Amino acid sequence: MLSSKYNKSISQVVPRWLIQREVVAIPRSTNVKRITENFNVFDFELSADDMATIKSFDRGSGLIYSV
Repeated sequence: MLSSKYNKSISQVVPRWLIQREVVAIPRSTNVKRITENFNVFDFELSADDMATIKSFDRGSGLIYSV
């Protein structure tokens, strides 16, 4: 699992993937732990292989085009 590989939560891996694809991610939360997690996505980078793995989950029916 990618989250364990990077020692991050899934809710950190997904925004990191978006950031690396130059997509603006606007997370929101009122939970202090999750707010902290949202800020801690800039201290790691997903490898090209991991970026491709996540992209392979695309079913072509998302709400965002060309992500």
